[in-house]
Amino acid sequence: MVMIRKLVLALSVLALAGCQSISFGPYVSPRVVGRVVAEDTNRPLAYAKVTRGKPEPAPRAGWDPKGAELLMRKGDVLTDHDGRFALGSERVLSLVRWGGWDSVPLSVERGGYQRFQTNYSITNLVATDSAAQEPTIDAGTIRLKSGGKGAGGK
Repeated sequence: MVMIRKLVLALSVLALAGCQSISFGPYVSPRVVGRVVAEDTNRPLAYAKVTRGKPEPAPRAGWDPKGAELLMRKGDVLTDHDGRFALGSERVLSLVRWGGWDSVPLSVERGGYQRFQTNYSITNLVATDSAAQEPTIDAGTIRLKSGGKGAGGK
């Protein structure tokens, strides 16, 4: 009897290991795609830093972020040579289902240009990928005005 239980347990583990994982958590932020160009010339801006959420404040003297604070930071993306960017969607594993997201703050910076900040709401949702059911917002063309100190440019 013990041997049969061990065999069933081993087969169950192997079966689960071979299955594709299923994401059970709700989306807390959609995928955001768009393009960044210079307002005056309409030329694409490569290497502009696109951040979901508010930009990180400058660190205070003598203060270092702790481990959990580093883990909570969202990764920035840089635009490609055509000025295009794509921020991936975000999900959380949660026992309690909740409403998900209703707005996405976005910040764009590049050296020599003014910082651009805005919020996209659920009304800007343009598509949901049918296979993954991933919500997507098309931010369209973001035009940066020249003359700012912006960071992250090359």
